[in-house]
Amino acid sequence: MATITGKVLRILAFSSADETKEVVDLIIADEYDYTRVSLWDDKAELVRRGELKAGNVLRIENASEARDEKRANAGKNARIAKLATDIRALSHAKSSNLTVLAVARPEKGQVCIAGIDENGEWIRPQGVYESDVFSSGNEKFKTLGISKVFVDRWRGRHPRKEDRFFVFCDGPARELNAEKRREFLVRNADESVDAVFKRGRSLGLIKPRILQVYEERKKKKGGKSHELYIRFNFKDASGRVYRRWSCRCSDFYNTWNELKRTHRWTYGWRMLRYLRKNDTYLAIGLTYTDYGTNRLEYGAYPMIVGVHVLA
Repeated sequence: MATITGKVLRILAFSSADETKEVVDLIIADEYDYTRVSLWDDKAELVRRGELKAGNVLRIENASEARDEKRANAGKNARIAKLATDIRALSHAKSSNLTVLAVARPEKGQVCIAGIDENGEWIRPQGVYESDVFSSGNEKFKTLGISKVFVDRWRGRHPRKEDRFFVFCDGPARELNAEKRREFLVRNADESVDAVFKRGRSLGLIKPRILQVYEERKKKKGGKSHELYIRFNFKDASGRVYRRWSCRCSDFYNTWNELKRTHRWTYGWRMLRYLRKNDTYLAIGLTYTDYGTNRLEYGAYPMIVGVHVLA
């Protein structure tokens, strides 16, 4: 059994262990490190009732340590006490300054984030929820902004090179000005799609020629879906043409829908003209590559996760 003392930095989504048990995970940290604590049984109800919240400093006694050194469980025998003190959580832990190149539309409550750190390495924090992106009205991850993040080795199955476990983001993003944005995009652009995906990476940045951008209604079994996806056809610098790549960029969807609202009949043409007129960069990414089929591009589903236009 273990005793864990620290500040609650994040509360992850509830999940069901079986039909009768509910569990919720907390990210709890002291000045040096974090622990992911799973609350079971009546302890999970403390979160459900709002008695435990992010920002609370807790002492958890009789927690059982999991096989993973960064995980623990707090069930019926655990004792949880709130402490009237504060902790400078992760103040002595290593952080990264992540220049964000992708904030995707939420899916099932989670948000795909990707960017490049101060060492020029691509990072894809895993397990980012909508509540992690927006906190008290502040955007913690903003396209072409710099966010201070704490990440760790990804312990999930089938890790991609850039995958990291998301621990915490410390404060809202600091935006780059127009000059810094251009310099950053030019410096980090890849030669082509192949230069990204055939060299072991699953994230990259290209400057293509946009051939077409259009909407496509999502197919749904048993009927029509009202959900629309934006797709791109483009040619990269190598001259190769890529078609029907799905776009997941949240900011681009907002821009597209606003243009659609104000120019109902000509929004598609106006958007294509806008993308061609200005320097447009696409952050591209691969989904997991373990589908067991060779018919997919690069063994996975490639997509556009960020659209960056230098107007």
